[in-house]
Amino acid sequence: MIDVGLKNLSNLGYVVSINDESFFDTENIAGTTAQRASSINRAILSENTDIIMAVFGGYNCNDLLEHIDFIELHRTNKVLIGYSDITALLNAYYAVTGGVSFHGPGFGTFCNPSLPAETVNGFTKALRLTNIEERLIQPQMTASDLWFLKSGFGPREWKSHPEWRTINEGEIKGILIGGNIESLVNLIGTKYCPDFDNKILLLESGFNTDPSQFRMWVSHLKACGIFDKISGLLIGNFTECSRKRFSPSYLDNLISEFVPEIVPTLVNFSSSHTDPILTLPIGGFIHMKLSNKQNEICMSVPEIP
Repeated sequence: MIDVGLKNLSNLGYVVSINDESFFDTENIAGTTAQRASSINRAILSENTDIIMAVFGGYNCNDLLEHIDFIELHRTNKVLIGYSDITALLNAYYAVTGGVSFHGPGFGTFCNPSLPAETVNGFTKALRLTNIEERLIQPQMTASDLWFLKSGFGPREWKSHPEWRTINEGEIKGILIGGNIESLVNLIGTKYCPDFDNKILLLESGFNTDPSQFRMWVSHLKACGIFDKISGLLIGNFTECSRKRFSPSYLDNLISEFVPEIVPTLVNFSSSHTDPILTLPIGGFIHMKLSNKQNEICMSVPEIP
């Protein structure tokens, strides 16, 4: 499986180096806090490293926040990318430095023999972003089966992608923050939590989300006053096993109860625990034009002085 990931990234022109810590196992974590932080900081300092890509997500990136040299990462202008629990690192990086990182595929994503073209194209498009807006296109198909547990890593269980659907209409351009809701909630109250004022917030959840659990996290964000601060909201596409647990009106009712109607809101967005995963710039710009007739979402990054 690793060979597939190496080949897919090599085909894009990258030379991949996998840190030893990626293979560590300390109580179901890839090494101790010190080992994991050292792995990232070595990559930050390495002259041979341009992109720091997580292998996968997990639960404990918040262990690392006070040990990562975010200032040096910003100075070297290296790319930090991942999703799921990596949300903690991406948003902490923005909170500390104002720098742009990327909510997108990890190395594990590239190990998929049936890697979707939309994931690859979204990755390459995001990494060459400028201040000129790039439009994001909804994929036609989606899959969220655990392909890496299957014999031969397939076949994938592709289904029609749920429509990117507007709940609250409006047009807004703002800086994107957020990602995985579980990891984001853990940042609140720390110095690594980004400022939510006038931001566009991305929220997505893990593989088998319970509706009551997702409501609990959203309710917590509401209690913190976050939905009164943001200027736009993107809800990521749910995995198939999660979606089966939700009623058809679940998201509409949830948004109606917790999110002000003046906050433009779109659901089923393709940057989550489903394939394809579109790469988005955390700390970059998202421009949303949302209506019940047509949706347009573009991304860009601030112009470098």
